[in-house]
Amino acid sequence: MRAAVAGVFAAALPALAAQSCDTLDPCAAKACRLDAEIAVAKAKGNTKALSGLERTRAELTHCSDDGLKQKRKVALEQAQRRIDQREAELKSAQANGDATKIKKAERKLASARKAYADMEKAPL
Repeated sequence: MRAAVAGVFAAALPALAAQSCDTLDPCAAKACRLDAEIAVAKAKGNTKALSGLERTRAELTHCSDDGLKQKRKVALEQAQRRIDQREAELKSAQANGDATKIKKAERKLASARKAYADMEKAPL
């Protein structure tokens, strides 16, 4: 019974933390989300994840809001280049007329667009 209650609490913790972390500045919000993930890892006894999360949390001492924004900008530019590449692949497949390659290129393009959108929505 106690383990079940701890599991329910651990599962609810990230959602609660995400709501309260969103109002903070980017570095503080990232630290807040990591603290919530650390608490969940401790509650579940996941030592492997815990060590990685704690290492990442320790590295946040060098965090700057401008640095996070710059990393996001670079990542979005890279994702946009991936979309452009996938669009070119789709045009090439359409020019060849191979239905199988067209479908594959469409799936890859949709995946690249979804990755870009998810990255755009994700908190810093």
